Amino acid sequence: MNKFFLIFLILIPFQIFAQYEKYILKDPEPKVFKQGGVAFSVVEQGTGIGVFYALPTRGFFHVGAEMDVFLLRDRNQIDLIDPWTGLPITINKENNAYMLDLLITLKKRLFAREIDDTLRPFVMIGTGPVYGINFPEDPKRKDEFVFGFSGYLASGVDIALESQYFLGLRLQYRFIKFSDSFAQRTNHSTFDIRLEIGKMF
Repeated sequence: MNKFFLIFLILIPFQIFAQYEKYILKDPEPKVFKQGGVAFSVVEQGTGIGVFYALPTRGFFHVGAEMDVFLLRDRNQIDLIDPWTGLPITINKENNAYMLDLLITLKKRLFAREIDDTLRPFVMIGTGPVYGINFPEDPKRKDEFVFGFSGYLASGVDIALESQYFLGLRLQYRFIKFSDSFAQRTNHSTFDIRLEIGKMF
């Protein structure tokens, strides 16, 4: 009799757990949305502003497009404040260079089921054409209008906010090559710290 009583006591917790397990709620599946917004970039020799749009696909991928405009500084350019007038002045400026790119992007979200849905780390690649425009300070030099190739590798994180908005921060390396000399060189590859403000819908 005692043996049956002991077996009964041992089996009770397993039965209770089996019934309780039926009522345990599973973690909700991570949500995937379309994304769109604006971006601000700080590159090694300038700043940029852009827009982006991306569509979700299977496996927590996004396929999208980005368009950016960059204002470039010269390597030897120095920006100062005139101590007498308080106005900004620039020394050693040789170019007024701008870049416009249009890139196709592929973004892969990482650890989608392991990390809370408000925090979304990712890796990303992009590629497409870039157009360079330069108006040299020296009147003897001709204005430059040059096509080139641009691409990047990136990693970062999106932070979901209320009302379906998000902040994205990523570090990327841009490969930028022109067929002809642009702003006195053909290679404008650079590191880029990019902040995105977007909406998921």
